[in-house]
Amino acid sequence: MAKVELKRITMDFGNVVALKDFSFETGDGEFLVILGPAGAGKTTTLKIIAGLYNPTRGRVIVDGKDITDVPANQRNMAMTFEDYALYPTFNVYQNLENPFGAMDPVPSREEVDKKIHEVAKMLQIDHLLDRKVDQLSGGQKQRVSLARCMVRSPQVFLFDEPLSHVDAKIRHSMRTELHRLSSVLATTTIYVTHDYVEALSLADRIVVIDKGVIQQIGTPHEIYDAPANEFVARVVGQPNINILNCQIVRKDDEIYLQNPENPAMSFKPSKKDAAYISSRNLNSLHVGIRPQDIRHSLTPINHAAMQCKVELYELWGRRGMIMVNIGGEHIRILTNSDQAAHIGEPIWLDLNDTHLYLFDPSGMKLDRSEA
Repeated sequence: MAKVELKRITMDFGNVVALKDFSFETGDGEFLVILGPAGAGKTTTLKIIAGLYNPTRGRVIVDGKDITDVPANQRNMAMTFEDYALYPTFNVYQNLENPFGAMDPVPSREEVDKKIHEVAKMLQIDHLLDRKVDQLSGGQKQRVSLARCMVRSPQVFLFDEPLSHVDAKIRHSMRTELHRLSSVLATTTIYVTHDYVEALSLADRIVVIDKGVIQQIGTPHEIYDAPANEFVARVVGQPNINILNCQIVRKDDEIYLQNPENPAMSFKPSKKDAAYISSRNLNSLHVGIRPQDIRHSLTPINHAAMQCKVELYELWGRRGMIMVNIGGEHIRILTNSDQAAHIGEPIWLDLNDTHLYLFDPSGMKLDRSEA
């Protein structure tokens, strides 16, 4: 196991800044997930840790030792790539054998063979050792790629979107497998993905990044329940969180958040939030509502409910996603049943006592601790 620390890493490719003042530190044996969209700088981060890129500025520290200038083949790390990076002319055994050639000293033939069979059995590919790569399914190739990463018993595992090319069912089983392996191996792991489900299900902590800048670091619960800004709120969750522009209306010593396009869409913040808003003299806010938090019915529910029409309905197994249009705002609602909704039919929304995520006009979360 090892502690990995990035200190103020900046990575420039000509005029393009891939990473900017990028810092984090893993715990010993932690499973850390880097989450972000394509082009956010996730793979660049892994390649800097692995020694494949030298940062423009900043330092890479492992267990207190500066390894920024240490060549990749002298770092005790193992990395899997998004495209598997298997040798197509080798069989599985030869692919697993290959990493030992870069070790110093090179282990004995007996040690290599023992380790290959041990890891192959752990990943349930021991029956595939004689097969060529082109005879493997996508899921089998992914297991071979993981096995090749594991045979060296490295200090740190670096996983670059390892499940992106396998289908949904295999992806779910591989997540389960990675859960099991991470607990068995107890090795520090840095895992890159654009899939928030992978991040929430695998991570001890998540680093959310966008355009080379860290947006938030936290546990899965912290990232989901207390997003630092609108970007984080949108990245985590499906369907996407609803974000509404609201004006702050003061009436009878009470504060309300009201959508200017549709005054009927009005929210009453908690007392703590109201106190914060008053202390800051804010005139507008962005209000976030998770689709599953909106109370709704296809029949009238109460006098305070807002009536609108179903614009879109998608069946998601035992759940469904309904979209409505209120004053030009598209609102997504996640249903808890398989009851079908039909386009054009009425639906009632009750926004009272809805859990709200509040962001200032720049998109940053309100800091209630200052209230």
